[in-house]
Amino acid sequence: MGLYIMHILKHRSGRRSFRRVIPEELRPFCGGKTELKVSLGQEGSQGFHSRYEAAAQAYEVMIATAQRKLDGAFDALDPPRIAYLAELFRSQSLEEDDLARYDLGERELYQNVCADLEARGAPAANWSGDPVRRWSEKARETTEMMLAVYRDLRAIGDHEGLRSLWEDEAGYLIEASDLVVDTSQVEAMGLLYRALNDAAISVCEDKLRRLDGDHVPTPTEPTPVAELDRAAPAHKRSLSLLTIYDGYAAAQGLSPGVRDEWRRYIERLIQFLGHDDATRLTPEKLMEWRDDLLAQPSRKGTSRDPVTVRDKYITSVRAALAWAVEERMLHANPATGVIVRTPRKARLRDPDFTAQEAKAILSATLAPASPRVAASHARARRWIPWLCAYTGARVNEFSQLRKEDVQRVDGIWTVRITPEAGTVKTKEARVVPLHEHLIEQGFLTMVEAQSEGPLFYEPERQRVEGDSNRHFKKVGERLAEWVRKEVGITDPGIKPNHAWRHTFKSISYSAGIEERVVDAIQGHSPKTTGRRYGKPSVKALAEAIAKVPRFEVGALGSVPTRPEPPLAALSSSRGSGSS
Repeated sequence: MGLYIMHILKHRSGRRSFRRVIPEELRPFCGGKTELKVSLGQEGSQGFHSRYEAAAQAYEVMIATAQRKLDGAFDALDPPRIAYLAELFRSQSLEEDDLARYDLGERELYQNVCADLEARGAPAANWSGDPVRRWSEKARETTEMMLAVYRDLRAIGDHEGLRSLWEDEAGYLIEASDLVVDTSQVEAMGLLYRALNDAAISVCEDKLRRLDGDHVPTPTEPTPVAELDRAAPAHKRSLSLLTIYDGYAAAQGLSPGVRDEWRRYIERLIQFLGHDDATRLTPEKLMEWRDDLLAQPSRKGTSRDPVTVRDKYITSVRAALAWAVEERMLHANPATGVIVRTPRKARLRDPDFTAQEAKAILSATLAPASPRVAASHARARRWIPWLCAYTGARVNEFSQLRKEDVQRVDGIWTVRITPEAGTVKTKEARVVPLHEHLIEQGFLTMVEAQSEGPLFYEPERQRVEGDSNRHFKKVGERLAEWVRKEVGITDPGIKPNHAWRHTFKSISYSAGIEERVVDAIQGHSPKTTGRRYGKPSVKALAEAIAKVPRFEVGALGSVPTRPEPPLAALSSSRGSGSS
């Protein structure tokens, strides 16, 4: 055994144990233990030496920690360590949720096997109920209940309640991290309790997203502060926020528009901080920035929307720092527990167009454009609202449409919405059949008359070079402005471009089109894992779009005169009217 022999205890059975005495003066700091004893198994068995080395290392760590406690050499419970402990809690909590789901998967597999055996004539298995559904319902009920508790504690600032709830967990995390902390420091411990409570809110929200079918990965455990301090020389410990963001944007493959927009938010944070060092960033500073953003007016002079602060400013920072943690550039993400309260807004109307609004827009497309309007924009004004009305696609997915994207597939005229032409939110190309009413109006004739390339904008007219300044975005902005100022759809409760997506969703529901098919037409990501398997054929999509009733407006037909009728009243049965 060589050097190992002095700490090995031999048993008559042939097993071996690691055994080492703890110095008497350190025993009060080791739970009163007099020695550390760890079973190693049979000498020479697989993993024997690894188990010995692990036991020896555990002893050294325990003794070193106890000695520091004896000497009063405490670790500072500073913002980096607090952020580390909070992120460690979050990572471990989501990992526990993963394990629960794995066990559930095993039970589900067994249940399927039993069902298959019963179908083959085997005796019925002793299985009652649906454990998967029961687990899901119980998990949701428990998570929602705990989320309400955590949010209430955060909202009212109940310091005693936070201490009572998180004191034991904080002690466990500190001990497991081999930290020596002076727990009598009330203010520092209070910050830790609050950080753990914020992390628990994030965990609950992620668990509910998982139960809703979203993919929420479990983050890797953060690197301990001490390891980062040892690994980085003093002159290299600063880390640029912009460097982190640029690395994150490249790794994620962000679209040029989102990339540049989010970078401006990072620059705004740097301006607020007065420095560009991510290692100096704390949750408290981010909260100050959040409050400053909410207090300052927007460029339009109005109060900045909390949703904008949450989904743009804070989200961009949180995502970039999370990537830095995954890449071991930072030990923890200080943005994890930064929450932006978003009061529920009064909803005064549905987000889709009324029949009168849709009629007004589609009728206006038939009016001759002013000679001062560029030919490409005149085409956009004439056709994009109709394309959106019959597909529910995004306006900018059509504003970037090229002549070569209009194709005949399996005998069906389609448009191909592809990232090759510009930006597609899902980053996936899709083929969408054309409604026969579009063809009857002469859409294909218009396409045939154009040169290869974009149909609704002219690239050579782009004044500013750069991927993020794509001219097709201006097409969408000008269409929205036209709907507001010229067509007269001024209700602030409606979004003049995005409302077509809601309108198509409502019409497709009334037409009895399967939701999975509607999602495929509109480019919505599948809501569940099961829906990611297979996709509707072009023929199936065409049959679905054929169920969408025609919009009969202006010179193309008549509409009911009843004020604000339901959407179904806007369209008559297919085949009526003329182009």
